[in-house]
Formats: sequence, C-alpha cells, structure tokens
Amino acid sequence: MTFINTDGMAFIGPGSEWFWTALSGVVLAVTFLGIYRQLRLARSSNAFEQNGRIANDWDSEPLVRHKLEILVALKGGVKPEDLPDAAATTIIDFFEDVGSLVKAGHIEPALFYRTNRAACRVWWVILGPYARGLRVSNDMQEIGEHFEWLAGVMADMERKAGVSSEYVDDAHLAVALDWRISMARGRIRVAEDLRAVIVRPLSSPLMDTTPTAVPEAAAT
Repeated sequence: MTFINTDGMAFIGPGSEWFWTALSGVVLAVTFLGIYRQLRLARSSNAFEQNGRIANDWDSEPLVRHKLEILVALKGGVKPEDLPDAAATTIIDFFEDVGSLVKAGHIEPALFYRTNRAACRVWWVILGPYARGLRVSNDMQEIGEHFEWLAGVMADMERKAGVSSEYVDDAHLAVALDWRISMARGRIRVAEDLRAVIVRPLSSPLMDTTPTAVPEAAAT
C-alpha cells in the first residue's frame, strides 16, 4: 500500500514550488513557536519579579509601621471601623493595587496565592469593616473592591486546595494579636539597626609624625 506517491514530484527546479512553499510554512511555524515561547518566558520572569517587589513592599518599614499602628489600636480596644485613617487607607490602597494587577492578568492568582494569600485574607478581615464604613460615608461602593475581590479569590483557592481557613476568624486574630505586634516591632527594630551609623572615636594618641627608625632585622 502506498501512503505517499512521490511520482512526478520535484524538489529542485521547475515544479518544486510546492516544496519550497511547504518548507517556508514549516520555518514560519517554528519561528512563531520560538517567539511565543520567549514571550511566555519573559512574561513569567516579569510576573515573578513583580510578585517579588510586592512582597518586598509589603515587608517595607513604612507599611510595617502602618500595620503596627492598626494592630496596637485594635489591642487598645478601638473598633475595626474606627481604625486610624492614614494607616488603614494605606494598607487598603496597597491591596487595591495588587488586586487590580491580578484581575488584569498581570500577576497569576496562583503565584500570589503561594506568597501572600494569608496576608491578603487576614488584612481584609481586619480592614473589611473600615472599608465598608468608607463606602457608606463617602457613597463610593468601589472603595476596596479589588482588595475584597482578591481576598475572595484566595479564599476560593484555599477551599479548592483543602487548606484550613481558621486563621482568619475573629477568635484566632484576637489570640494572634500580641504575636503580630511583636513581629512588627521586631521588623522595625531591624530596619532601624540597618540605618544605624557607627561612629568610631579618634585614635589616641594622635598620629605621631616623628620618623620611626626601621629595625635592623626588617631592613635586611
């Protein structure tokens, strides 16, 4: 049985146009696949780099100080809807930006899930009442919407993965409050130590400019 009839086929010269057309198509297909692969690698690299920057920003001293102010306020009995405005809105804005990036497809939800899902979920539980209060007082329902959406996505991914979500309930947050405050203060202390300037006192006595005789053993 003949599967391919090569009778009359020409690969060079007249009649070979079909071959070169097919070969050009193969070359173009391989080229496009190579370009697509490079684009995917570049996108993955950018996503990892961007996710790393998000993690670094989240652990930066300014944000840690805002988190500490909120935690100390809660420890002191301040209601969640009455948290310090500057600190609360800064944290909300941070997750709003991240949520918009994830929703737009610039960061894969699975990548963010592996690195920051717990922080996102915990802080939405903490700041959700404050955000909802702002929506009512300012008549702006979009306040915190990307943050809330992202926390919901992380919760859905946890359920699908069979991961426990007990760490976000009010009782657990209350128990962990002292620990979170201690962690925040520790991070701030390290940041302050890294900025410390060590001043060395002048050598005493002052440098003697009198020529010193070279020992005979050293001279030889």
